[in-house]
Amino acid sequence: MKKRYAAVLTACLLGTSALAFAEVANLTNSAEGANRDAGLAAVKKKLQDACTDRKGTPDAASFEVVFEKTSDNPDVPKPYYVDGKMKCDLP
Repeated sequence: MKKRYAAVLTACLLGTSALAFAEVANLTNSAEGANRDAGLAAVKKKLQDACTDRKGTPDAASFEVVFEKTSDNPDVPKPYYVDGKMKCDLP
């Protein structure tokens, strides 16, 4: 009987704790820009928007550049390409 009460109490505590069901997702995305700063700003904005669309909280300190490349072609309007990732705390 004591085990049943302990199990029910544990289940209730876990059920009422929102943090028990919170998870962290690693989002990745890419963007292009006219220069490095514009490319980084664009990919950060995309990642933050993707996180808030999922009703999460973006962790801006976790932003990381995965890949970056500048096009040698002078006719490309946005020659700077960036891949980035960021953590997103989901409820």
